Amino acid sequence: MTSSILVIPTLNEIDGMKKVIPLIDRCWVDEILIVDGGSTDGTIEEAKNMNLKILSQKSPGFGGAIYDGFQSTDAEYLLMFGADGNNEPEEIPKLLEKIKQDYDQVMISRFGKTSINEDAGLIDTFGNKLFTNSANILFGGHLSDSLSSSRAFTRKSWNDIKLDAMGLDAVLQMSIRGMKKKHRILEIDGNERARIGGERKMHRISTGSSLSTRIFKEFFWNG
Repeated sequence: MTSSILVIPTLNEIDGMKKVIPLIDRCWVDEILIVDGGSTDGTIEEAKNMNLKILSQKSPGFGGAIYDGFQSTDAEYLLMFGADGNNEPEEIPKLLEKIKQDYDQVMISRFGKTSINEDAGLIDTFGNKLFTNSANILFGGHLSDSLSSSRAFTRKSWNDIKLDAMGLDAVLQMSIRGMKKKHRILEIDGNERARIGGERKMHRISTGSSLSTRIFKEFFWNG
């Protein structure tokens, strides 16, 4: 049985792949899995050159990539990480170390007391705080970054969440359902670095709308 797996969703992220993946120590986790959503820029070929395992994404959206990746393995510890340069590779061993210490979810906060954020402007920062504070108030949490995409789960906590949000709102669903299930959630202060190449997948109006809808749906979810 694979003990730990790192799932990296990709969609035309060849520039980030070339710079980020070589900084990941293969000894940190038992397996690295690229879940590709149909890249046409050479991302898949680059992953093959790096001898990485590749899974063609079947479910739609960012959440779908994480879902497909986590459901494809029986690993006990499940980690998600981005290839676009926003996440720092040194987060990976920190996440794995803490998730093994009887936590259900561990996540990197890009808005912690010591965090440096090079990607989020004033509008994005305001939006994150708005959705995070709303989730905390409605669902009894104490998070500083409910939208973090750098996370680790135990297999049990992942099964508890029953993820069905396939878009960028998946990360908010992970946070909210963790709160509702009374999971032990730990945040680690981290940084968000500038994107490396590629195209930003988050569009403010559509993403803001999906996050608002997600909060409303989760308020009535009794899974």
